Amino acid sequence: MAVENTRILSDLHFGDPGSRVRSLAALCPLFAGADRVVFNGDSLDTRVCPEGRGPTEYRQAFLDFIGGEVPRPTVLTGNHDADISTTHHLDLLGGVVLVTHGEILFDSLVPWGQDQPLLANYFQEELDALPPAEREALEPRLAAGKRACARLHLPPGAFPRTGWQRVRHLAGKFWPPTCAVEMARAWRRLPSLAAEFARRHRPGARFFVVGHTHLPGVWHRRGLVIINTGAFCPPFGSYAVDLSPVQVVVRRVRRDRDRFALGRVVASFALAPTPEGPAPSADTLPELAPVP
Repeated sequence: MAVENTRILSDLHFGDPGSRVRSLAALCPLFAGADRVVFNGDSLDTRVCPEGRGPTEYRQAFLDFIGGEVPRPTVLTGNHDADISTTHHLDLLGGVVLVTHGEILFDSLVPWGQDQPLLANYFQEELDALPPAEREALEPRLAAGKRACARLHLPPGAFPRTGWQRVRHLAGKFWPPTCAVEMARAWRRLPSLAAEFARRHRPGARFFVVGHTHLPGVWHRRGLVIINTGAFCPPFGSYAVDLSPVQVVVRRVRRDRDRFALGRVVASFALAPTPEGPAPSADTLPELAPVP
């Protein structure tokens, strides 16, 4: 029996002037050898644009592309595309692997952003609107965070036309200077926050795949492997994660001229039989939620 392979990518940021993804067709080599592809948040920006242009055209182009070119796609929400689907996380390989975008690890969701105070307030309002028993439950808390993110509008000039507008847009992401400080702090805290999150919500998970902070990496905390797939934005690049019933493989994504391809293996983990029984077979892989 053939072993199914699920590939996870995140943070394409298609349409953002800072993304390396200028053409969705450039991603096609990344789908070779995958039976299913999961896009783990921030595939693009779907927030309301005050100038009335941008998100709609990118959204439709992305959905058309994955519907025609991607094997069995599943789109998870991120903080930039909180309404792209109704699927906020996945439990894969019988609960061995937890996948979610990652903003929920932080109390203010995006602690380095210019909109951090406003977003933190939105998040708290959404949590306060929940029954007390649901505020720490995984699904309601994730959904509250997504609703908070969806309330933010895109800033003016989010889709610049000229070179000077592009420069100003990119420079604005690093202003004020405290943004860079908070970003570095988020990089440092993410592995420990992820381990605590998994302990609380998915204590049986052995792997936790996130994105969000744009820093690719593989860390070990409390018996858990945390994998951040980075982003298709400079300066750090991105990883792809392959999941099968026999192994988890992390590869760097390389850019080959105007296309992307799988690069060297960064880490690999054999899914050996557990005391409870053998590793999950292809037959026990959960069906992934369809793209709406």
